[in-house]
Amino acid sequence: MIIMSLKEIPADKVIKKYFKEADVVLSLDDRVVKKEISIDSKKCLSCNICVEVCPIGVIESNIPQHPIIGDKCVYCSTCVDACPVDAIEIKYIVGKIYEGKIIIERWAKNKELIYNKIKCISCLVCMKNCPFCAISKLNHDDGVEFNKEKCKLCGYCGELCPSDAIYFEGIKMD
Repeated sequence: MIIMSLKEIPADKVIKKYFKEADVVLSLDDRVVKKEISIDSKKCLSCNICVEVCPIGVIESNIPQHPIIGDKCVYCSTCVDACPVDAIEIKYIVGKIYEGKIIIERWAKNKELIYNKIKCISCLVCMKNCPFCAISKLNHDDGVEFNKEKCKLCGYCGELCPSDAIYFEGIKMD
């Protein structure tokens, strides 16, 4: 399997730099995700369509300048899809471990939710906090299920999951 990446960093250098002599072992399951949403002020028309369509109300009008996105954004891409001039962009920067290196990738958006039922501890943190009510508890079994029609692939449930049972794969940026 060949992974195309933005940058490769030897894992041992990162461990030495940030953990000094601590006994730290990174595994293939270790992932670091940083999200960023931005509005390009040169493209933005201040039409406020993003303010109107935001399902959780975190975008505020700021006329005559571009709207302001609050820090409670769940990165659902509703505003990105609605923007008539493509002024809003979400970037996911993901670090994964592969063959002793930390691979840094950039995603434009999440494309697939991956749920590991074995890791799930049935705490229901994901279900209680999903802004789109897309997660429900299974009655006959431990675990949860995801309503693919309601799910916006925002990644919020994966961020909150204490057992890392939920994560996302993304669409690569150019």
